[in-house]
Amino acid sequence: MVEKMNICIVSREFPPDTAFGGIATYSLDTARILKAHGHQVFVFSQSTTSTYITTIQDIPVYKIKIPRIFTNYRQIFLPIFILAYNAMIFWHVWKQHRQLPFDIIDVPDHLAEGLFTLLLPDVPVVTRLHTPYSLLVEMGLNNYKKDLSFWLIKQLERTALRRSSALYAPTLDLLQRCDRLLGIGNIKAEIFGYPLDLNLFSPLPQTHSSHQGRILFLGRLEQRKGIETIASAFPKIYAQHPHVSLTLVGTDTPNIPGFFSGRSYLESHFSRAGCLHAVNFMKNVPLQELPEIFHTHDIVWVPSLYDNFPLICLEAMACGKSVVVSDAGGLPEMVQHQKTGLVFRRGNADDLVEKTLMLLSQPELMTMLGKNARLFCEQNYNDDFIYQKNNILYQVALEAKRR
Repeated sequence: MVEKMNICIVSREFPPDTAFGGIATYSLDTARILKAHGHQVFVFSQSTTSTYITTIQDIPVYKIKIPRIFTNYRQIFLPIFILAYNAMIFWHVWKQHRQLPFDIIDVPDHLAEGLFTLLLPDVPVVTRLHTPYSLLVEMGLNNYKKDLSFWLIKQLERTALRRSSALYAPTLDLLQRCDRLLGIGNIKAEIFGYPLDLNLFSPLPQTHSSHQGRILFLGRLEQRKGIETIASAFPKIYAQHPHVSLTLVGTDTPNIPGFFSGRSYLESHFSRAGCLHAVNFMKNVPLQELPEIFHTHDIVWVPSLYDNFPLICLEAMACGKSVVVSDAGGLPEMVQHQKTGLVFRRGNADDLVEKTLMLLSQPELMTMLGKNARLFCEQNYNDDFIYQKNNILYQVALEAKRR
């Protein structure tokens, strides 16, 4: 029987006001599962409004406002924001630790969020690999530059990783990339998937599917997420199937050279191809509304140029949807080609078109892939399975700290 612990989770992204993406959902689900199994969980996160304490699903959440002078530096010189954020988070973690000592501190890798928590001498720190900022820059994605800021952040992220008691990675691909770039050394790492709320993300109860060619993309409108591939692929599909539609849900970004934003880039391409009227743009939707978005579409695209373990893909699979994903990063470890989804060559719009047309012409294949995907999620991402894997991770960290 696992001893009940006091667990500190640090995550800049966390509901209600900084739920920007998959890290927020991951952190919430991890806290939820740990709490359900009797552990005491505290979450420390950034606030966009003021410093306050709230409760989410019976979990105390410390939302910490970073002074504007430092958030401004986030746009000018990112390392200053990182150090200020770390210092303020550590101050609140340390105060809580004095009242009720933590047994484990659980932090993300991105921007070295857990750097200062390493100063607590007797508490093991588990670092979760999502995707280090320095890895994105190294890969040349989103027009990030290898400037002084990059080199300093790389050193901060390297220090945080190398001094961790244990590491977690959702895919072998991500672990190997981080090792090559930052040098993990002899730190033990555990590999398993993200937790997933299978009750929230579930298929509609129906005896048959009505496939109407509705394609869905969820993610930031940025280069790394593959919007250039989308811009080339959708007009070709529309030319053969004028009834198809495309919905793009996500935050707009300004990182496409020559265009004001990702959305303007896409609109320009679709307008020239005469299919803009078949495209619907939506801003981010709350987590609780995502299942309805999935249910009203037939095919989900994940055409990333790089992704470690996109939660959107997992959520779509849990809803019984057919996913078409690129072979970039950890995606091939999530999707088994022609069994739980279809995999196309990264950045190859023609291959994405071919795989999508295959689904549109074979509704029975679409149904089979969706059912297999749901079963795969039930077997590999249920709460009990993830909890047992997480226990192993924490035990590895505790043993490493005792040595």
